[in-house]
Amino acid sequence: MATVIIRHKVEEFAKWKRGYDEADWLRKQHGITYASVHRAEADPNEVIAVHQFKDMKGAKDFVSAVPQLMETIGVLGKPEIWFAEDLEQVSYS
Repeated sequence: MATVIIRHKVEEFAKWKRGYDEADWLRKQHGITYASVHRAEADPNEVIAVHQFKDMKGAKDFVSAVPQLMETIGVLGKPEIWFAEDLEQVSYS
């Protein structure tokens, strides 16, 4: 499995979130298995999205497919993107 973490500023969170939700088909097309969205406490227009994929190819293909979408939904500037190979996952309840 592979994880992609994307951090960026957006013009308006509500606009970005609508566009993000509408692009669920794109995440599914590339083998997504998990997603979470986070906002910075100090700035509600600073967003971090965490996506897990079945494999690194799906993760990289997804990231290659999103630049135009990001511009359309109000992402400002160049996002920070990290790719990681998943080694361990622990869930606490």
